[in-house]
Order: sequence, then structure tokens, then C-alpha cells
Amino acid sequence: MSDLVWRFPISDDGEEHGINDGGIATFKGSELYDNLAREICQNSLDAKAPEEETVIVEFNSLTLKKSQHSALVGLDAVIRSCEEYWEKKSEPKLAAFLAEAKEKLSREDIEFLVISDYNTKGLSGSQADIRDKSVWRALTHSSGVTQKEQGSGGSYGIGKNAPFACSSFRTVFYNTYALDDGIKAFQGVARLVTHFQNGQATQGVGFFQNSTTKKPIFKDDICLLRDQFSRKEYGTDVIIAGFKKTETWAEDIEKAVLSNFFVAIINKKLIVKINGLVIDDKNIQNRLRYYSDIERKTNIKDKKITTIMEFYSSVVSPDNIEYGTIIEKNDVVMYIKKDDSYSKSIAEMRSIGMVVRTRHNHIFTRYAAVMIVQGQALNELLKNIEPPQHNKWDPDLIDAESNPKENNRAKKIRAQLINWANDKIVECCRTETPEEIDLDVASAYLPFDEADSSLGDDRNDSNEESPDNTNDVGTPKISKTKVRTITLTAKKVKGTKNDNMYPSNEEYGGKGHGSAGEEDPDGEDDVKAPVPGDKAVNIPKALTQRIVQMPATSTYRVVLVLEEDCPVVHLSLKAIGDDGTKEKITIKDYKIDKAKMSVNSSVVTLHNIKAKTQYEIFLYLEYSEKMLLELLLY
Repeated sequence: MSDLVWRFPISDDGEEHGINDGGIATFKGSELYDNLAREICQNSLDAKAPEEETVIVEFNSLTLKKSQHSALVGLDAVIRSCEEYWEKKSEPKLAAFLAEAKEKLSREDIEFLVISDYNTKGLSGSQADIRDKSVWRALTHSSGVTQKEQGSGGSYGIGKNAPFACSSFRTVFYNTYALDDGIKAFQGVARLVTHFQNGQATQGVGFFQNSTTKKPIFKDDICLLRDQFSRKEYGTDVIIAGFKKTETWAEDIEKAVLSNFFVAIINKKLIVKINGLVIDDKNIQNRLRYYSDIERKTNIKDKKITTIMEFYSSVVSPDNIEYGTIIEKNDVVMYIKKDDSYSKSIAEMRSIGMVVRTRHNHIFTRYAAVMIVQGQALNELLKNIEPPQHNKWDPDLIDAESNPKENNRAKKIRAQLINWANDKIVECCRTETPEEIDLDVASAYLPFDEADSSLGDDRNDSNEESPDNTNDVGTPKISKTKVRTITLTAKKVKGTKNDNMYPSNEEYGGKGHGSAGEEDPDGEDDVKAPVPGDKAVNIPKALTQRIVQMPATSTYRVVLVLEEDCPVVHLSLKAIGDDGTKEKITIKDYKIDKAKMSVNSSVVTLHNIKAKTQYEIFLYLEYSEKMLLELLLY
């Protein structure tokens, strides 16, 4: 009979392992479930079996009795030993982790999240020698090591840490049935801290395995925990012990799947099941609409799923499909759809079908676009400049000192790709800028023709005020007083009486209204136009007027000093698009003198602004991306 226990290799007076594991910390935070879903689904897509078209990934929660499984009981002693080892030099983060682990392990019912994939190859090499190539060892016994093939999604071997970030014990069990070698294997991995075991200091990472052979648990070993997850199909189970379960975990994972893998689902490359709920190409539209409606009804600021709904429509019913050549012929494709309600967003991804990032490109027309890199050479280059979170393309991940040629090449190709996307969007969405119409009464008193030289120069100051260059805001400029006389006119409308029309109450009397006459454009009219007016308005004379982007998302700081007292000042912003067009920006909130107010408008109205007094106004905008902005005062 085999001896299955937790085995932590001794450190032999080597490096001491603390709680601050950089790999695990990468995936913690507010996007915990988002990171988990991204890494799991990407890994499963990378492991698709050769003859299969669709990968299936299932997320299921369950509860197991601690006393029935030695793997769980054994963790009690390990956590106590960690606590004793660090008793005299513990720090808050470690103390909090150990307290949470002890509290969860004190319960009889232990929460698990079981993630299983199907139509995949599983993890081969579980019986391989330490020096042999092994997908199993790369996942369970390595740090920063990957055995993925060309064209896969990951390249750092760090994504394996995402499940550990979701465990109160930092403990994950792996169960696999490998297609390549036909072997079934099971093993636990705990990424903890240095502690004493059998009187010797250990390394921080330990394994629940056969202590005699120091190998995984195979079919001849007796293990009740493994038997809970017996596999008949090829593939892998990732089993998170002490799952950090919230009330909305299933909903959060579903939204993460919809947000990151909608293209893979549309193309039938991926089906996801969450506690029985199926997300596939047949119902993804309904699931997106469900969460989009919730965002609309609750009026939340970040309408993430609503934007994904736009991307979905762009892929399934595009107005334009554009192909580009960056390295190889037609190695990138973009789907573009125009709609007056769209958010001017672009989703960028590689061929695996997972969104790498979402950005905005401000032009006059509203649109949504999805860019997919499909060429192998371009995919490989972009994979090499993605960080472990796979959320951007950063050429500086290629060391400029050791490999300057490749660093420069990556920068050039990335710039070429982004410029191609921007140019295609402008080309497909180009429109003549319509005459701007302001329905408010104030329009009669405000300059509206920005090309009118009598109004003075535009206050563009793009070099100084661009939020892309927040370190150089330029020298404050003094505006000249601009006065404009407005002539009021009215359009003549001719009409005549229609003798066939009778009052509705002529015969019987009563209280009802009579019917109106009909307009005759050829008839005479006594309506007279008003005489020319002489009303004028002073544009506020600014001694200082500047705008700077703040580190906080969507936040800009306006500094303002006027020469004269002004009872009312209107402030607005315009975004200057790549095609030179300008569009008013919605300001969600603003803060002045520590008072924050919600406006949700393109205009902020300030009252009782005193002369030669510096005011700081913080604007919180609708969009979070960097924009070239024009500040307007009137």
C-alpha cells in the first residue's frame, strides 16, 4: 500500500520562502475571477486535441468532508508548522493568510472549485524523468517554465498561479488523463512558506504524492480524493481547495468568459459550462443581452458587457471586413460596425480568440471594431511581448540591451499594426462633419463658427494640453476678449385660410376646440421678421487656462484664473480625433472646492468665479482612454 502524504522538500539551509509570491500576487485583486477564467480557458484552448473542433470547459463548485480525506487533514499540521516557524518574524500579510487558512481548515465542510476541460490532450509526461520534456512537470513542478507549442496563448509559464490566488490554502490538485501517453495521474501542490517538517526547514512548495516514489498518484495507488474526480475522457481537472467563494462567483466568471472569449465562442472553438449553465454560440447573444440590460437598468459607470455586445454585433453582422498585411499576406482582419449608440471601442486579440486589450479611437462616427491577428509569424511576435496577464503588447519585454534589433523590430511592427487599425477605422467611418446645432437658447449668444477669424484663435494648444504629454503642460496663455454681435432673424411662413374647414362645434355649440387651418406656402402672411438685434456676450478673459490628465482613470485637472469676476462660466471639452474632427465629451462628475457634483453632460456650469483667483476643477469623464482634448470656456 502506498504512503500518500504532503511532502515539502528540505531547503538544506537554502533560500527561505515567504508569503510574497510574485507569481500568485500577479493574479490577485479585484479581477480575481477574471484572471482565473482567462488563464484556464486559454490553457484549455492551447491543449485542444488534434481531431477536435471545440474545447469544453466546466466550472463546478462542491463541498467535501475534511475528515474523509487525508490530503485535507494533513494540511492542518502544515499550516500549524508554518505559524510556528514564522512566530517571531511574522508580518501582517503572512499573519492574515495563516489566520484565514486556519479558520477555513477548522471547518468540516471544505469548499472546492473543480475546473474540467474536454476534447483536450491532457498533461503528458507524468512519469517522465526530471530532465525529459514533460507538460505535467512544467505545470506541477516548475516556476516560469512552459512547454507550450508554437501558436499557443501563453509563453511565461506564470498563468498556472491564477488558481492558487483563488485558494485560501494556496493549494490546488491536478487530475489528468493524457492523450499522448495514455496515463492517468493525480497530485496536490501547495505554494506556502518555509516551515519545519520532521525537524528540518523546508522549501515553500510541497506536493501531495507518493512519498516512497516521490511521484504523482497513479491508478494503482489508493486515494479517496482522486476517486472523487475519476476521468473517462482525455483532459485535465484543476481542483482548487479552500475556494474563495463569493455569492456572485458564478456570475463573475460568466462575465469574464463573455468579455474575453466571445470570438472563440462565436467561432465554436469554446463552450463553457458554469454550474450547469451553458455558454455557446447559440445562446451567447442572449447572455450578453441579459447582463447588458442589467448595466442599463442599474446605470453603472463601466458598461463593460454593453461594449462586448457591440463587439459581438461587429463580428456577426459587420458593416466592413478589412484585411491587412503586416508580416505575411492578410495576417490581420478587422470587423467594423457603425451605430450611433456605440462607444468607439476596438477589441484586439490574437488567433486564440481571447481579448488582449480594449481601447478607444476617437473619430466623429460612433463604431465598434474587433481586430484579430491570424498570421502565425505575427501571432508569435505578439505572444512574446505580452506580459503574464496577457493584457497588452509591450515591446520592451524584449530586452533592448541584450537584443536591440528584436526590440526595435517589435516596436516597429506593433506600431504598424496599430496604425493600420486606426487608419482602417477612419477610412471606413469617415463622414462629413455635420453643422453643429445647439438647441439651447444660449446658442444665439455664443460663437459657433470656429473658422470665423473674428472670434479669435482656437484654444487648441494641443502640444501643451494633450493628456498624452502630462509632464509638459506649457505656458499659460492670456486670451483676448472676444465680443460678438448676433443678428436675430425669423423665417417667413406663408399661409391662407381653407374655406372647407369648419369649427367642430359650429352646429351644436359646446366646449370642444375647433380644428386648425392648413399651411399654404404660396399664400400671403402678415408675420414680420424682428429687427436686427444688438445683444452681445463677453467670452471670459482667462489669465490661466490649462488641462492636465491625472493618474486616476478618466480624471483631468483644469486650472483656471479669470481677469474679471464672472457670475456664470460654462466649461466644456472636445476630443480631437485622428481625422481632425472634434466631438463634445460627456463629463460624468466634477469637483471644485472639495464639493463633487454629478452632471452627466457635455457642459459644466460654474457660478461666482472671482477675478485673479486660481480655481482647480477636477473632471471625471465618460471614457477612460487618453485623448487629445480642447478646453472651451464661455
